[in-house]
Amino acid sequence: MSFKLKIRKTNAAVILALSGDITGNSVGKISAKLESIQKMYQGTIAIDLSETTFIDSHGLGVFVFFYRRLSEEKRKLVFLNPSEFILDLFSGSNLVKIFSIVNSEEEL
Repeated sequence: MSFKLKIRKTNAAVILALSGDITGNSVGKISAKLESIQKMYQGTIAIDLSETTFIDSHGLGVFVFFYRRLSEEKRKLVFLNPSEFILDLFSGSNLVKIFSIVNSEEEL
């Protein structure tokens, strides 16, 4: 599945919706977009993973990097509606212990 990203803003957060596979080929785009969002908005950033089919170690690395960066600013990075496969990936790498994960926008 080809990779796509979209941005939308709600009252609670800026949401970066990712679809397709997150691999070394797409992390540059994700990183640049997250950096831009971080500079433009001061609140919570949510990453919508509802249409994400796969994340490799490069993708996980970008998420960890921005999680730490936002945490240093006392801001939140939240993962929205990940599939069972993505949740298993986060569990297997113990990221469920540090990442904020919600199932709906109402929980932001």
